[in-house]
Amino acid sequence: MNRRQFLTMSAASLAALPLLRSRARALGVQQKLQLMRIQYDGAYDVNPGALEALSEVVRTRTSTDTAELSPVVPLTSPALHDSLFAVLAGDRAFTLTPEERSRLERWLGLGGFLVFDNAGRTAPDMGFDRSVRAELNAMFPDQPIERVSPEHVIYRTFYRLDYPAGRAIFKPYIEGVRQGSRFAAVIVHNDLLGALTRDSLGRYTQVPTPGGENQREMAMRFGMNLMLYSACLHYKDDQVHIDFLLHKRKWKITPPE
Repeated sequence: MNRRQFLTMSAASLAALPLLRSRARALGVQQKLQLMRIQYDGAYDVNPGALEALSEVVRTRTSTDTAELSPVVPLTSPALHDSLFAVLAGDRAFTLTPEERSRLERWLGLGGFLVFDNAGRTAPDMGFDRSVRAELNAMFPDQPIERVSPEHVIYRTFYRLDYPAGRAIFKPYIEGVRQGSRFAAVIVHNDLLGALTRDSLGRYTQVPTPGGENQREMAMRFGMNLMLYSACLHYKDDQVHIDFLLHKRKWKITPPE
């Protein structure tokens, strides 16, 4: 049994969650991973096409079989349980309904991983940021929002990274909420999807600042790390690193000043 199958099961199976997770440290060979975009009453469709670009990068750089299209999924849809990875992007304040909040809390509790991507243009949008914190505090009142350590496995699930790149570098860290030993949701302040947005001809539409194309490459790497963390969790902490997986990641791009 893999984690995707588990996500579709009823709450009666929650007692088996630790065992199931321990058996699901690697990606299934017969299923395509989907990168979902969460639909809500707000600017959910900011930076269109970026998740498809990230999915393509993951597919071409790893042996992971990712879906070519990234579905837009309402929180109340059963399709939410078809994937482990989702992004809720926005650049303004929003409020989830009680039902949406309940469905999201359940999905996160069953193993889902959510990236809140702040798409503010000249700075992280404060309305979006306040809304994210309010929703997380409502769902997990006993779990503080904390900075993710630069030593956390998120920064080395595939690439070894020093900072969370995006279209901008507003903040050199991300924050998150834990469920047990894992982060179930993280807050990205640097408009990650903005660095990956492409037009209908496949051309990138925004220039990352201040690092340009090097920064876009680092944003791709950071997005890959987040996506693979959703599927692999802490496998890098649990087993010996394989040279084949590491040899392409020994060179680094200097962070922008």
